[in-house]
Amino acid sequence: MKKLILFLAVLFAILAVLIFLAVKNIAPYAILQPQRINENISPTQLGLINEKVEIKTRDAITLNGYWTKSKTPEVKGIMILIHGVGGCKEHFLGLAGELSLKGIESIVFDARAHGKSGGEYCTYGFNEKKDVADIINFIKARTPDLPIGIWGNSLGGAVALQALEYDERIQFGVIESTFTELDQIVIDYKKRMLGFGFRFMSDYALKLAGEIANFNPDEVKPIESVKNIEQPVLITHGDADKNISYKYGQQLFDNLKSEDKEFVLVEGGGHADMYIKGGAEYKVKIMRFIERNFE
Repeated sequence: MKKLILFLAVLFAILAVLIFLAVKNIAPYAILQPQRINENISPTQLGLINEKVEIKTRDAITLNGYWTKSKTPEVKGIMILIHGVGGCKEHFLGLAGELSLKGIESIVFDARAHGKSGGEYCTYGFNEKKDVADIINFIKARTPDLPIGIWGNSLGGAVALQALEYDERIQFGVIESTFTELDQIVIDYKKRMLGFGFRFMSDYALKLAGEIANFNPDEVKPIESVKNIEQPVLITHGDADKNISYKYGQQLFDNLKSEDKEFVLVEGGGHADMYIKGGAEYKVKIMRFIERNFE
């Protein structure tokens, strides 16, 4: 019996050390460095009129993207389209094409630490909201009077909300399937991926991530950003989203300061199939919102 107890004690100690090492040396980088992917497709292959762009951020990172042009004589405005974590600019080319038919141009780009853009670490909006401001500077240098909207999906939605608060030159936003607070979504994802999670370990890993990437995770709180946003905002979420609960979308909407706001809950919608589950009605609602705000 004593040998069994000793064996279990040693086993527990080894497991505890392994878990500690993983939390300290692996988890922070899992947060900061999503897998980089690139889709082997270009806007030209999709029949889009486009220009490759490289935009320098204030901290000397190069963002790689495309400026897709309107297919109508009249240009109503331009949308900045922001993909989710582990995504890339190509994921938004289909949408850019739809917008181009309505006289709306787009900037699609790989976020920092994603795709072909520079940057070592993803900071979930802490730096990315300033990247959006640099993109706006790029747009304004070319077309000073062109109105600007923003569309973000998942992580991109969180970035878009923080950017809307940070830069009032953005006239409105479309926000899909995003979270309220970075620390909460980190523990949510940990529980979903591992089947369990302890808040103190998750918070420790996030604290280390902040130290490594030189940012403050406590400031990444879209739920606080929305309290200061006065621009029109459309928030959408699927009620079957297993990655990010639709309840977060509802909380963001409820706390949104703007008086011009809409919340669209897609029945049966998951995290990556909103267009499919929402169908034509979903597309029409979003496009009407965008066109109304470009009038």
